[in-house]
Amino acid sequence: MNHNPQPKLALTDPAILLSEHYYRRLWLATGNVDISRREWLDELADTFRDFEGLITTHHGLPFELPFIDDVFDDDEEMRWMSYYLLANVSGCLPRSRSRKIKRLQLIDLYFQIKHPHIARHFAR
Repeated sequence: MNHNPQPKLALTDPAILLSEHYYRRLWLATGNVDISRREWLDELADTFRDFEGLITTHHGLPFELPFIDDVFDDDEEMRWMSYYLLANVSGCLPRSRSRKIKRLQLIDLYFQIKHPHIARHFAR
């Protein structure tokens, strides 16, 4: 009998993901992880490949992870990540807000898997 059930994670609802506080906390955490913009594609792919749990939509339906390259439109240089991480003049807030929900959900899911102690604070 397996006493270690598979972890179950849910994608964050887009409305919550785009809320001011959640978005800012995800943005701050992403900028503070020691991963260069070009390493993000491999980091995401490796994290999702190695995850042995179940991922669902925010409605509880099974979610099949997409191909990372498809979500990031073959942006091998990860220029989008550079733009996403830009801060405004204060340095405390994002310069702009991305509406690329699938990309944001994958980054959020990365934190749920690799850094759950950080991800749990996003919705506070």
